[in-house]
Amino acid sequence: MGLLRRREQRSLPALPGSADQWWWYRPGQFQDQSVLPEKALGNPDVYACTRVLADAAASCPLIVYRRLGDGERRRATGRTADLLRTPSEGTTPASFVSTVMAHLLLFGNSYLGKYRDAEGRVEQLLPIRPDRVTVERRAGRIAFTVTDEQGRQSEHDLGDIVHIKALSTDGLCGLSPIRQMRLALEGNNAVRTASTALFRNNARPSGILKISGGGSTERFEHAKALWQDRHTGERQGGIAVITGDAEFMPIGMPADDAEFVAARKLSAVEVARCFRLPPWMIGAEQESMTYSNVESQQLSFAIHSLNPWLVCIEQALSADRDLFNASSFCEFLLDGLLRADSATRAQVYEKALNPVTGWMRRDEVRRLENLEPETAGQIPQVSNPITNGAVVA
Repeated sequence: MGLLRRREQRSLPALPGSADQWWWYRPGQFQDQSVLPEKALGNPDVYACTRVLADAAASCPLIVYRRLGDGERRRATGRTADLLRTPSEGTTPASFVSTVMAHLLLFGNSYLGKYRDAEGRVEQLLPIRPDRVTVERRAGRIAFTVTDEQGRQSEHDLGDIVHIKALSTDGLCGLSPIRQMRLALEGNNAVRTASTALFRNNARPSGILKISGGGSTERFEHAKALWQDRHTGERQGGIAVITGDAEFMPIGMPADDAEFVAARKLSAVEVARCFRLPPWMIGAEQESMTYSNVESQQLSFAIHSLNPWLVCIEQALSADRDLFNASSFCEFLLDGLLRADSATRAQVYEKALNPVTGWMRRDEVRRLENLEPETAGQIPQVSNPITNGAVVA
């Protein structure tokens, strides 16, 4: 398999009134170095939010459909369907989708290189690290500059790369959620750092070792080291005996004065809000949840948190004419994520199989339940109240 097809070095016509002008976006050009996308996963709240969305997206099958007209569609087979089932060697659809989602959540952009066979057909789709890609608009045309690990650069166009964007203000590149919530992450990191430093010593300073009389600095340091050696670590909580002119005065700090638990919770909720996630999904809030609450929260998560990201991926892939023609498209199937319990599904199927008002067949129901097709002798006959004749349920 060859490398990415290089963009032809040709002179692009300038837009009227824009000769010798071009616009650019360079990832990291105006980036605050305090919070970097590649380091953000070290924050447990960011990691939890990314895992929730990436795992949920990876659990939804990506299906290829063909338009039949009059709003109808049918699942399609062919090269594109096979490509999405095996995007590249050793890559599963779940790992492919989760990588795309992780790039969108951390960098705001996801780039898929279209690797072609000897006949020029797309053979593999490989994610490219977003921090190695520069996007430019030259005279109205989009150009990508990819830098490899050796520092070599190559230029490409939309014939080589599928670009999936998050929320954008210029229509060229997506905004990195990590960079946009920089202040929230800085506060989150500060709370975690302060709480770690404080609770490392049991949430309070040990105390003051008072030594009467004068002496050299070495004497005081020796006394401090001797006290720590005998009364910290595994020896903590033992009986202390002090003789001579030394006195230990413990210092206590009430838990209400620190309130790190409340601060930590508030910080985690703020990060979850930036990712549009219900805080309970990352353990930030422990509320009293009932069955109806969980069901409605799961539906809200699928509609408002996950689905907008899936639509970005669907439309970017479907718009690529190397992968899809005008009569085909791809779409994520959310049924697996929103699958109801067995009792609820049975009630829905009962209505769906109604001979008069139903909209499904028994073979369709069995397919949804991962059951084998029925034979002719297994299909029950029911009476149609309108025709008074036997029909297949």
